[in-house]
Amino acid sequence: MRLDIDGVRVSLDGTPILRGADLAVGAGQLLALVGPNGSGKTTLLRTVYRALRPDAGVVSLNDDDVWRLSAREAARRRAVVTQHFTGSGEFTATEMVAMGRAPHLGVLRREGEPRLVAEALDRVGMAWAARRVFRTLSGGERQRVLLARALAQRAPLVVLDEPTNHLDAAAQLELLRLVKRLNVTVLAAMHDLDHAASHADRVTVLDKGAVVTTGPPEEVLAPELIERVFRVRAHIAPHPLTGRPHIALAPLHD
Repeated sequence: MRLDIDGVRVSLDGTPILRGADLAVGAGQLLALVGPNGSGKTTLLRTVYRALRPDAGVVSLNDDDVWRLSAREAARRRAVVTQHFTGSGEFTATEMVAMGRAPHLGVLRREGEPRLVAEALDRVGMAWAARRVFRTLSGGERQRVLLARALAQRAPLVVLDEPTNHLDAAAQLELLRLVKRLNVTVLAAMHDLDHAASHADRVTVLDKGAVVTTGPPEEVLAPELIERVFRVRAHIAPHPLTGRPHIALAPLHD
């Protein structure tokens, strides 16, 4: 699934949030969307998963405008894991993940659905919580269940908004490793530049609602750009354990 964002503009309460954003995510790529707070990352993601209609521009999946698709067809093509999820009643983790299968179901429940749900929970290491009430889980555990719901949806595009929020260090790395192995197209807003450098195929930098640059992380995340956009100093070197780019940050002024 290829994702194209062309000239997307969004204003909220008269304030420009996105100023003609353009980017493309090739089939099977993981693109990390990075930028300072308020740069427009979440707003851009919301135009992709149809939570916010842009004032201008087009978001397309394999050349189909997402806003011309039916809600069900759009849900079949993309799955979403947002930063904040509110409201789950007394649903169990299994029931939460099963909701991801809704776009594929007709009036009758299909055979094999319970297996798909169980497999999704197992892939994120949450099989043990299948019968637990979702709201009783920790923040990190809930995030994993929501990722399992996205996996169960079997959509060719997965949109992630700060997927490692609320996770400890080991869980962050495991989740990113899992995302990297999904064999789908992934657009992920990331807060941690080091995670973007070490896991993404390509990186897009947003600042003040505009795309600054896009490309391979080793080319895009240069110290000069990081200082200009994020207002911190950066040292970049190969990670001693993985060999991927490793970014160490420090304040501009000690």
